[in-house]
Amino acid sequence: MTQSLAINGTSIKRPTTPMTILHYNITKSSRSASGLMSMDLIAKKRKFEFSYDSISGPELATILSLIDSNAMFFTFTFVDNNVAGSATVYTGDIQYIPYRTGAMWYYKDAKFDLIER
Repeated sequence: MTQSLAINGTSIKRPTTPMTILHYNITKSSRSASGLMSMDLIAKKRKFEFSYDSISGPELATILSLIDSNAMFFTFTFVDNNVAGSATVYTGDIQYIPYRTGAMWYYKDAKFDLIER
């Protein structure tokens, strides 16, 4: 299966290193008077981490137009363990360092996270 990545149906450049997928639990916990921990599972969520050693200005502009807009949530489609998946996500931190080569702008060490709603 092709390792395609898309945001709201628009394909984006694959990260330089494979996309990192983190799984985590959202819980509510408390301790009883005896000190015994009690914990309830609220939800299971994922965070998708992207990292590009270098990305062109147009490629970054495409990604930013999708994740850095006034829309708070969007659909992310991906492949995990050879199975197509999707998640409704929002954007975490976005960082990059601009540099220019000739007339073209590039961005190095570009990173961003997509966090499951």
